[in-house]
Amino acid sequence: MKPYPAPVEGLRVEMAPPLLRITLDRSHRRNSLTDDIVLNLIDNLEAASADEHIRAVLLDSVGENFCSGFDLAGRAGDGPRPRPGSIARRMPYLVNRLIPVMLEVQVPIVGAVRGWSVGLGFSLVLACDFAVVAEDARLRAPFTAMGITPDSGMSWLLPRLAGVARAKQMLMLGEELSGATAAEWGLVHRSVPEDQVTAEAELLADRLAASATVAVGLAKTLIHRGSGRSLAAHMEEEAFALELSARSSDFRAWSQAFKERRPPEFTGH
Repeated sequence: MKPYPAPVEGLRVEMAPPLLRITLDRSHRRNSLTDDIVLNLIDNLEAASADEHIRAVLLDSVGENFCSGFDLAGRAGDGPRPRPGSIARRMPYLVNRLIPVMLEVQVPIVGAVRGWSVGLGFSLVLACDFAVVAEDARLRAPFTAMGITPDSGMSWLLPRLAGVARAKQMLMLGEELSGATAAEWGLVHRSVPEDQVTAEAELLADRLAASATVAVGLAKTLIHRGSGRSLAAHMEEEAFALELSARSSDFRAWSQAFKERRPPEFTGH
């Protein structure tokens, strides 16, 4: 099993098997992310994916805001200006790893989202398998308004989730979205009043942690891979996933429970 990384400033990680709770903890900077936090998030998610005891991840934050994106001001600091090409050199090892890891790990990720989710913070919301968002949350991809182009997979995620026309509305016009509208558009799992976000996200994370973990993880993989394959190739992958899940203890538990006319008790194996 891959070891969990040492904690870094601005990120809290709580092991409560079958749940892993990761909390953004930089409220004084609207929970903006640093290089260290991004790398720690990647390592924690990869470790959780390999941990037989973890069956779901809950991603939340302290304070009024979920995440205001990457802390560009903090990175700039007072040091010398980096040489040209710095962005292209850094991104493959930082945010360009984080979003794919969130999509690829076979552990469901639930986000609890309040306040601002901007730039990379918005990408985190979109990359969660299920995001419970406050109705008055503020979601925005402000790149073009700043004179730059989208990053962190935003221009890949938004068109697939919202459609091309709505993606242009957000990415080219820089328009802000409320949590309620994001739910109407199908960008997030659901929106609720702000004071219900934590409870609803925890209930959903607990539900996923008690589910048939092998089948849920493989279903997630099939969903994310499907858009890039032909139907025939995808159905071959479905058959392989079905073979694996049919050999799981959870499927046997369901079969026995079905015979006995009772709800199954899944162990995640």
